[in-house]
Formats: sequence, C-alpha cells, structure tokens
Amino acid sequence: MKPEFRIYHILRPLGWIYGALTGIRNRLFDMNALKSVSFGIPVINIGNITAGGTGKTPHTEYVASILKDYCRTAVLSRGYGRHTKGFFMSDERSDSGLIGDEPLQIKRRFPDIDVAVCEDRAVGINRVIGLCNPQAVILDDAFQHRKVTPSLNILLVNWHRNILDDAMLPAGRLRESAARRNRAHIIIVTKCPEDLSQEAMESMTAALRTDASQKVFFSTLEYGSIYPMQSGSNAALPSGPALVVTGIASPRQIEEYLTGQGRKVTLMTYPDHYRYSKQDIRKIADRLNAMGSDAFVITTAKDAARLADLNIDAELLDRIFVLPVGVRFLKGGDDFERIIKKHVDSFGK
Repeated sequence: MKPEFRIYHILRPLGWIYGALTGIRNRLFDMNALKSVSFGIPVINIGNITAGGTGKTPHTEYVASILKDYCRTAVLSRGYGRHTKGFFMSDERSDSGLIGDEPLQIKRRFPDIDVAVCEDRAVGINRVIGLCNPQAVILDDAFQHRKVTPSLNILLVNWHRNILDDAMLPAGRLRESAARRNRAHIIIVTKCPEDLSQEAMESMTAALRTDASQKVFFSTLEYGSIYPMQSGSNAALPSGPALVVTGIASPRQIEEYLTGQGRKVTLMTYPDHYRYSKQDIRKIADRLNAMGSDAFVITTAKDAARLADLNIDAELLDRIFVLPVGVRFLKGGDDFERIIKKHVDSFGK
C-alpha cells in the first residue's frame, strides 16, 4: 500500500512561485552562470530535496562507519540549530550550541573523525583540508548547496513521503523539483517497512531513476539497545510507561517501534532541532511525574545532544534514556559499501 501524506492544495500557487525561483537558481548553476567548486579529494554528499525526515544523520553515520578505518575522513555539516556562525572544528569541549546537535552526535559516536561546521560548504571544505588533510569529506545535507559539486551525490527519499507524489513548499515539503533528483548518483529510499517486497522495490526503482547509471537502494531504520543518558550510569531500564521526548522531523516510527515492543508510550514532541529550555525541562518533569514513579523518558541521541547542554536535575537525569537509531539496507548493503570504497580509491587514496 502506498503511504499517504497531506498536501495543502490551497497553498499550491505559492509552491509554484517557490518552484520557479529554485528552478531559475538551478538553471543558472547548470549554465555555469553561478559557479560551483569541485575538489581533488572525494566529496560525498548525503542530502535530500525535502524539508527533513529522511534520516540524513543515520545515513551520514553509516557512510562514516564504512570509511572511518579505511581512510582519513572528515564530516562537514551546516550545523543546524547552533548559536554560532562561520567555521568551527569540533573538539572535546564542543556542545550543541557551538556546532549543532547532529554534528555533536556524529563526533561523540566517531571521536577519531574530524567533524566541522560551516554554512558555506566550499569555504568549509577548504578549511577542513587545510587543518586535517582528509582523504575523503562527507557532506551532511548539502544537496541544495550548489556552490560545491560533490564527487558522489547521494539522495535520500523517505518511503513514507515519495518525492514523486509531493508538492513544493509550502504546499508540500519539496525544497526543489523532484526532477532535480537527476543530480544524484545514488538514491536511497529510507525508512522502508521491513517486509517491503521485491516487486515494490523494482517499481520504485523504475519510477525514481532518471538515468540507467543511477543506483537505487532501500534502507530501514534499526534501533539499538536503550541506554542511560547520564554517562557512566548503570541504571536499569524501567518497565513502566515511557514518555518519548523528541525534537525531530518524523517521530512516528519511533512511536511505532516502542509500541510494537509492548510499551505504553506517550509522545511529547517539539520541532526539528528544537532548543530545549529550563522551562521545557520543568514541563517534561511534571509530565513524567504525572505518569507515575515508574515512568521514564526515552529520547534520541540527537535530542540528548541538546538536552546535555542544560543543567538537568540528577533525579530527572536518572530517568532519561536514549534510543540509538541506525540504518540497515534491506538488500545490497555490501554493494553500497563497495561503491563507496571504490569511489574513494578512484582518487588514489
């Protein structure tokens, strides 16, 4: 069954205007009237053409896991949600206010990988090359950043919100025309159901491809073992009801996963990249206490990176647990890894 989502048809005229503007910009880059920079090392971009919800960070981490022991790797992100501007290189003192929640999450998972943030990806790549001399750079969410020409462009498409059925902002979530998927070398359909049939894969592959050379893969979210947010804590996971606190674009699958495990779940959702305040923490604590003494909080690693910036009371902190989110390819994972490594090797690693 095709997943359904809402389009605000009354806003389509605004979407046409937005689409025309992005179309003009793309055409100027295509004609070289606006300049794009390429580099002498592999620059692997992982992005989308929709406003959030495709799983960029888990897929960025997946590619980083492939390359971290294969070559010297750096990750460059814009750093959404940070309080700073310009270029910053992460270190052990970095917090989400300085570099953003997603870069901080990546740095904590891969401490040996250089992670930097910069709005201007061309400037950022040059700074990273000068400081770290990487053999490959992974760009997090730069599909629309046409000032850089990636050597490998990976486009993510949410199974639950097919770009071919979507509409331009603000009627839908497209940031540019679905036809612009032609810039992708690889398309990954993300957040797929575990039992997605071969027939459905073949049908979507045929629909999404704009060129026979494009590779199409299918991935699903994979959840790890829930662990205490407080570092070094040995707190056991409670058996009571869970208050799921998230500031991500698409929390539905987390809710479905936890309820599928037989847990009683209450959602407390915030906008993507939301900056939690002390008042929010008080509301979370009040909601949790109202659910009972055996209730506990489950959040994502991305949210935990932001929550860690606040001085949370020790009693509440003991009741906050993190659900790690990763990805698994439904098929062709080994082929994807070979493509990534072969691409890096083509630059003479």
